[in-house]
Amino acid sequence: MTTEQRLERIERIAKLFVRAGLRERRNRRDLDDKINIIVNYQIQNEERFAKNEERFAKLTETVNQLAEAQTGTDRRLDSLIELIERDRNGKSH
Repeated sequence: MTTEQRLERIERIAKLFVRAGLRERRNRRDLDDKINIIVNYQIQNEERFAKNEERFAKLTETVNQLAEAQTGTDRRLDSLIELIERDRNGKSH
């Protein structure tokens, strides 16, 4: 192999290294962009989860209030049924 052939071979190898380096830079940039997208989505999801936690807390409070109201309604209804049954039993004797 002549000196000129060796030099051409080294130039080809150097070009391959440069292309590989450029390709790696591009891949890293793309990967960084994708990681940033994932991080941004994670931040958005955490914000949504926080809002949902607030909504669930309010919903839980509302459900508890409705349960208390239903308990009161049940008691009043039981009292009314008792009165009606006593009235019927009193009139039928």
